[in-house]
Amino acid sequence: MTKPSRYLLIAMSTAFALCVLGLLAGMLYYLAAVYIGHRTLESAMSSSITYNKALGALGILGMLFFFAFLLSLMSKNNSPKPR
Repeated sequence: MTKPSRYLLIAMSTAFALCVLGLLAGMLYYLAAVYIGHRTLESAMSSSITYNKALGALGILGMLFFFAFLLSLMSKNNSPKPR
């Protein structure tokens, strides 16, 4: 694996991890807002549209890094070295 491919793999993993952790934190917030805060689910969901857009952007960024990582692995020169 080349050095740029390794950096793309790290960036992809980081973006996906942030997206997943954000989704889990958002679900816990919704549960707390609905059950502990006695809010309706509609009001809790409607106030978090920008949060969900940011999580979606992180997911898309991770997917783009994934495809760039695959392209960098496929474009690597695999010709045998002369002896």
